[in-house]
This record gives sequence, C-alpha cells and structure tokens, in this order.
Amino acid sequence: MKVLIIDGYVDEPSYLGVPPFISPYPRAAAGAAKTAGADVRYITIGQIRKGAALPPADVAAVIAGSSVPGKYLRGRPASKREIAEISGKIDGVRILGGPMGAYFADEALDDLFELTVTRDIEAAVWEYASSGKIVDRRRSLEEFDEWSLAGADICREHPDYAGPLIAEIQTYRGCVRSFSGGCKFCVEPSFGEVEFRNPDSVIMEAEALAKAGVRNLRVGGQSCFISYMAEGLGQSETPKPSPGMIDHLLRGIREVADPEVLHLDNANPAVISKYPDESRRIMQSIVRYCTPGNVLALGLESADPAVMEANNLNSTPDQALTAIEIMNEAGRERGPNGMPMLLPGINFLAGLEGESRRSFEYNIDFLKDIIRRDLLLRRINVRQVIRSREGYSGAKTDRRSFTKFKRWVRENADRPLLERMLPIGTVLRNVYLEVHDGNNTFGRQVGSYPLLVGLPYKIEIDRFIDVAVTAYGYRSITGVQYPLDPNTASMSALSSIPGIGEKRAMRIVRNRPINSLTELRNALDDARIADDIMRYMTFKGEGGAA
Repeated sequence: MKVLIIDGYVDEPSYLGVPPFISPYPRAAAGAAKTAGADVRYITIGQIRKGAALPPADVAAVIAGSSVPGKYLRGRPASKREIAEISGKIDGVRILGGPMGAYFADEALDDLFELTVTRDIEAAVWEYASSGKIVDRRRSLEEFDEWSLAGADICREHPDYAGPLIAEIQTYRGCVRSFSGGCKFCVEPSFGEVEFRNPDSVIMEAEALAKAGVRNLRVGGQSCFISYMAEGLGQSETPKPSPGMIDHLLRGIREVADPEVLHLDNANPAVISKYPDESRRIMQSIVRYCTPGNVLALGLESADPAVMEANNLNSTPDQALTAIEIMNEAGRERGPNGMPMLLPGINFLAGLEGESRRSFEYNIDFLKDIIRRDLLLRRINVRQVIRSREGYSGAKTDRRSFTKFKRWVRENADRPLLERMLPIGTVLRNVYLEVHDGNNTFGRQVGSYPLLVGLPYKIEIDRFIDVAVTAYGYRSITGVQYPLDPNTASMSALSSIPGIGEKRAMRIVRNRPINSLTELRNALDDARIADDIMRYMTFKGEGGAA
C-alpha cells in the first residue's frame, strides 16, 4: 500500500509545525504507516505551492490547521481553499487531520474527505494502512512512542532538511489543570487526562531524529514543561515539579543527540511561583543542557482579575512576576550565539470573557512593573483568542483599546527590552537568511521564538551568517553581516553601520583597497569614527585583522 503524508503545517498552543519546524503529527503518521508495512511518501504544502506534483497513493493524509493566530516569515498553514484544491488531486482515499479536522472542518470539507479526523490522525492512518478500515480513534501512548521512532526518517524529505529544520518532540499532552477544566478557551483539556511520555521514550525519539540527520530539537507539545512528570497530578492545579526527572530527560537528549539547538516551550507561572526551589533546580538544568535563545512562554493571558476569574486562567500577575524573576536570575547571561541562555515570554489574549477597556490598563501596569525592575522578556505575544474550544464564546474586543494597547507594547515595552537585551554591536551567531523584501534581507536564528533579523540590503539567502546589531525595530533588530570586509561590502551595507552613512561609505568605496586601520582612518579622515566601526569589520594586510 502507498501512503502519502501531506504536511499542510500546523500551529497550536503546544505544537509548532510551520517552517522551519516539523511537528510530531506527520512524523507519527508516517511511522504508523511504515509500521503497518506501507510505502510512505511525504510532501509539504510549501512544495505544492511551488508546483510539486502529488505522488500517487492509495491513501493520502492531509495534516493542517492553526488554533492560534500567527504571523509567519515564510510558509503558513494550508487554507481551506488550498485543502479543497489538494483533495481534488488525490486519487486514493482522503483523510483530513490536525486542527483543521478537529476544530475547523465544515460541511464542504467533510464532503471532500472519506474521514475528517477529530482524534488522532496517526491512528487513522495506521487503521487504514493495516486493515483498510476508516476509523477515527485515539492512539495509545505505546503506539505514539513506536510510531514517532519509525517516522523520524521523513525529516530527510522536508525542504529545510540540512538547513534550519527543527523537530518538535512531545513530552505529554493534556493539561495538568484539566480536572478543573483548565483555561476556558484552551483546547488542551479536551485531550483528557494528562499522559506523560516516559523520559527514556522521549530520549529515544531524540536519538532517532539525530540519526536521521536532524540537528535542531524543540521539546514542546506540552502545556507546561515545568510540570512534566510532576507529583500530585489530578489533585492540585499546581502539581509539584520533578527536577530529577527533567534533569534526566534533558541530560539524556544532550548525550544521545547532542543537538546544535535544544529549546523548550510553555510553562505555568503558578507552578514556578509555588515551588521556587524546585523550579530553580529545573532552570539550572535547562541552562546546563539547552542552548541560548531559549524561551519559556508564560500563559498569563490577562492581568485583569475579572478576566482571570471568568476564564479560570493559569496564574495571577504576582505569580507571573515571580516566575519572570526566577527565570531572569537563571538565564539572562548571554550565551555563545549572542542571545541570553533562557528568558520568559508572556502571552496576552484579547477577546476573553469578562474583558473591558480596563483590562488593557491592567496589562500595561504589569509590563511597567517588569521594566521598572530591570527584568528581561524575550517575547510579548499580543493576539486575539481563536474560539476553537466548543462552547466558548469569548467577548467582543473594544478595537480602539486593543489597538492602543498593542501600540503601547511595541513602543514602550518591546523596543526598550530589545535595547536592554541586545546592545548595539552585539553579534548574533548563525542567523539563517530566509527571504528578500524589496532591498532588505530577513532571517532568524533557529529556535523556539527566534528574533527577526533584518539587513537593509540584499545578500544571498538560504544560508547561515553572523550579524552585528546596528539598530532596532519594535520586534526585530537591524544588523550587518559580521564581520564586514570594507573592500567587498556594498554601499548599502557600509552606510548602515552606525556613524557611517552614505558619504562616509562612499569615501571607503573610493579608497579601496583598504588593508589596515591606518588606511581606514585616512579614508574617513576621522580616526574616532574609524576606531569605532572596527567592531563591525575585518581586513587583511598591515595592521592585522579587527
């Protein structure tokens, strides 16, 4: 039997699957088909958009959908229109899975597929590949472990393979607060009771991915990493963390896979706040075994007490502040790639039940307190809630207040925090250049929530370079390739260096070749400026390299 896995990309609270990420869904589905003895092919929506033809198959599984709003540098989850078009090109049995199948499929899409999966796409693929039955069921933990190992090899067929590809590994699904319903808007409690994967199973999957050539890993697929293997599950909304188990997990991944990037995601501030000693031990393990630029997103959602109560939210602002302090204490030191070792992110949601204009003022007061305390946040995520959980209606957002809040965050929080975190001249290592936009080039480091890096000139993309910071946007930095060779750098690159500008850049170009600091001083006729910009440059010849 021939099985085709069509990766339409997913984006969920606990899963990232938009390039450069590959989510566990397509890997597990491919592994299920292989375990059933099928011949498996894998293709992405990105390849289809570029004109790639669908390989013939007896059954095709389309995996797509976003249950959280997102902005993407390249690639985006497949739309309903695209899924409908793809279904018309499939000769075999058609199965739709992922968030699109579970939450957003409508009657029109249902009519195009033999099965719209509301549970686990990998289980549906296994059932059809092994017996020809069309079944919508949940997979067991043992099945998921086996299929995740068997499907690791499909990463070789991803367009980002051997480049920035980062594979997401799930530690558990469900929410430790599910017995109380969890946050009212979130789909995670709908998965039922928490199922922790054995740490050795996760480690084995990391090893299989490494053997398949995947160099970057993200331990995600969980509602709170700090709660992995926690004690008191089902008895408390803030179970006691297990630092020893987490240390074993991270140490094991480091030993068997030795990834170039190892990042995490998601933490409940209330758990960190209630168990500060255990959480500090966990943060130490994270810093020891993971790589710089790591971000744990904290789901505060709103600092408004009325919204917290109406939506059964994770934590209070005071608990979130304590968690941010603990994470700064452990992780704000800069690592080899130029980024801090570990920083918190904060999520704010608009459109939650109980929201009022005052809600945004509470959020601003919370952020002002963080800035006043000289704390760092890597990411402030402000978004509208998507009503994907059945029965949740939310509230109508006051657009003027929401827009004013976002503008305040960008101008008074995002940019000052970036300036504090990455001073001018900071070198960011291994930035992968991805797209051109006009005369600008944009890229990112590989990681959970990588910072957008813009170069104000065109250079070759699809490669890694180092970048020195020269200026700031609201949620991005501007930089130049590091180090710059004054004899080959473009006018645009030279003029973007602080203190240069077009006139001085032209003087450098006219005086090429420049082979020493003395010659650079003479070209600029300003020793102070020449000495200052040497942090960005290198050249060979008398005087040595910068």
